[in-house]
Order: sequence, then structure tokens, then C-alpha cells
Amino acid sequence: MLKKILISFLGLIILSVGGILLYNHVKHKPVYGIIVLDKDEKRVTDAINSQKGDIEKSIVVNGKWVKNSNTLVLNTTDAKKITTLNGFQKVTSKKNEYTFDAIKQISKDEATLFSKENAPLIKDEADKAFSSKVHEYVTLGESSAYVNSVFILPDNQYNEFTGSPISLGVLKVKSDASKVLIHYNNVEMNQLYDER
Repeated sequence: MLKKILISFLGLIILSVGGILLYNHVKHKPVYGIIVLDKDEKRVTDAINSQKGDIEKSIVVNGKWVKNSNTLVLNTTDAKKITTLNGFQKVTSKKNEYTFDAIKQISKDEATLFSKENAPLIKDEADKAFSSKVHEYVTLGESSAYVNSVFILPDNQYNEFTGSPISLGVLKVKSDASKVLIHYNNVEMNQLYDER
């Protein structure tokens, strides 16, 4: 009797583990995009250089950071570079379902705010207000957990904005990003995204 219970229990464990592994194999959709962000540009470039063999394509740009609003500020030239790797994702929602579509174009002449919330004025660290004519619900990658909003300024206005320097790396990797993200733990922020 004890032998039958033990065999039944082991069979149940094997079936459970097998089911979980099968579920993960079938349901897991690999992604190949990684975004890294740090106030120290050297940490971003070191992280990228240490994994060069697994990186298909990468872009590093420097921006400005406003800590009290978690806003990343970029000039249009650098923002356009990020669009080549589908780093900005437009969010659409229907009830509790969210879909992400890559942004392909950015206005070169208008200040643009990518954020869930529309803010008519964005303040820099010197408390100077900048207005945004364009607003879209767009995230950096597929998350706003660290970067709440991205403010893109025409190149001539960007120099007037006061913010702390920050470096952003957008990568397309050869392996499933969920398996190699651990190699980018030396930077302040790292996240996966679907670069397709």
C-alpha cells in the first residue's frame, strides 16, 4: 500500500514538472531587445562591450534626466536613432489588454512628450518650463517602470534644457534577451522589450 502511494506521489510530481516545463516552452515568446540606462556612460559602454559577441546591433545616446518626474529628455536626432531599433513603443489598450507598436517617425520640429499622462508643461531641473505640442502614450521599450516619460526636443531647444546627464543603450541581441539580461545588472536600469 505504501509503495502504491509513493509511486502515485512520484508520478504526480513528474507530471507536474513536465507540465510546467511544457507550458514554459510553448507560452514563452522570446524577445531580442534590451534597454540599459545609467548616469555613468562608461557603465553603459562597458556592459555593451563585455557582451559584444551576443549583440547584433546597438545604439548608445546621451540624454538628460529629470529625477523628480523620472523623465528622459532627448534631442530629435538621438530619438530618431532609437526608432531604428524600435525602442519607442506606442501603447494601445482595450480593457485590460495592452498592445505595443513601434514608433517609426518623430517630429523634428515639434517638442514631443511620450507619456501616459498629458502634461502641458515639462519643467527642467532649473525649474524652466517647456511646452509640448505633441503627446502620445508611448513607452521606452514596453515599460514605464523606471522612465515615466520621454520628452523629445528639437535640437536647437535641447541645449536650453537643464538636466542631469544620462546614457541610454538600445540593443538587439542574438540570444533570447530574458536569458542574457543578467549580464547587464551593473547598470542602473535594464529591461527587455520586443524589438520587432
